[in-house]
Amino acid sequence: MTTPEPYPNSDAADTAALYALDALETDELGQFEQMLLDSRELNQIVREFEATAATLAYGAPPMSMAANLKERLFQRIAVDHIGPSSDLVRLLDLPMAELKQKAAELNWSLLPGNTGAEFATWQLDEPSREMAFFVRKTDGGLFPNHAHASGETVLVLAGDFVVDNQVYRTGERISSPGNTSHQPETMAGCLVFCVSSMDDDILGD
Repeated sequence: MTTPEPYPNSDAADTAALYALDALETDELGQFEQMLLDSRELNQIVREFEATAATLAYGAPPMSMAANLKERLFQRIAVDHIGPSSDLVRLLDLPMAELKQKAAELNWSLLPGNTGAEFATWQLDEPSREMAFFVRKTDGGLFPNHAHASGETVLVLAGDFVVDNQVYRTGERISSPGNTSHQPETMAGCLVFCVSSMDDDILGD
């Protein structure tokens, strides 16, 4: 006749801690529950671990939420779900150095609105009515006020780009849904890459 292994031992205590945290794998759970039936000492250890685990949430120091967490979460959702729908979105994932090089090769024109902002068209997707283009401004100030016919995503390649009082810098993306309008600005100038609708409208001041 085999004598049962005495409790507690280090392996059993470790398993008891995982059991109290509900972290045992399915194949370990049944075996450990059988061990609990055989040992009052092990049951006591589990109860002590469960009591300790129940106080962990209250013992942790409170953490304050970042002031702009909500806006950042909504922005992340916007990037994933609101932006353009055509194949042009793949261009947003190109290396930034490659995008800057392409911007330097294109012909630039002034945007309407007397803001001093310029644009350069790169690619068009006629079936989806979307386009990929660059916009730049060499000094601070407003961009033209405009309305989005469909979703738009902007990637900041250099400088700063301000939308709804939120400052975005190099490497950050901003997405806007269709049927919305805004007037971005820059504090010191910027270069941005955009994928947006060909049917966006420039609005009056």
